[in-house]
Amino acid sequence: MNMRTLRVGLWATLLTAACASTPDHFYTLSALPDSAREPLSPPIVHVLLNVTVPALVDRSEMVVSTSKNGILVLDHERWAVPLSEQVSQTLARDIEKRRGDILIGDRGFDQASSPPVTMKVDIVRMSAQRGGQASIEAHWRIVDASAGVDEIGSAAFEEPLGGEGYASVAQAYSQTLSALAGKLAEGVRRR
Repeated sequence: MNMRTLRVGLWATLLTAACASTPDHFYTLSALPDSAREPLSPPIVHVLLNVTVPALVDRSEMVVSTSKNGILVLDHERWAVPLSEQVSQTLARDIEKRRGDILIGDRGFDQASSPPVTMKVDIVRMSAQRGGQASIEAHWRIVDASAGVDEIGSAAFEEPLGGEGYASVAQAYSQTLSALAGKLAEGVRRR
């Protein structure tokens, strides 16, 4: 074995060991506001929520923007569960915290006397720039057949990152989703 091959092998081993020793950090989104949900108050509106998230960010690794057309996929900064699942759960809890008459769940909650409200939310853009801000752009449709309502809406929400760490990305996304939840809660008619 020549000296060059030995050096290349040594460097490869050292790099592999360095990568293997970097710990993973996991993040979650938070339902906001932090206050407890108010008790359910009849009549209860059952909402079926369907949320889509762009494939670019719907991965276990956190993704941050580096420029207009550049991103950085962070191998060791990860979402604790799939981002699309977290976004959907966070929006559901945020909406429920705002309205004591809304219950978001699957078809198992259907009531024969009152069909559920369907809410389709398409997150068309979700990005964060380290040291900058997190932003989401969403389109939605709320259909309440019993009230004859079929509304379409869209909005963009931005929140500055509160720090340099990646936990600030998760917190800023939580705040943008909270703002979106406020809009969605307003769109559901009281019964």
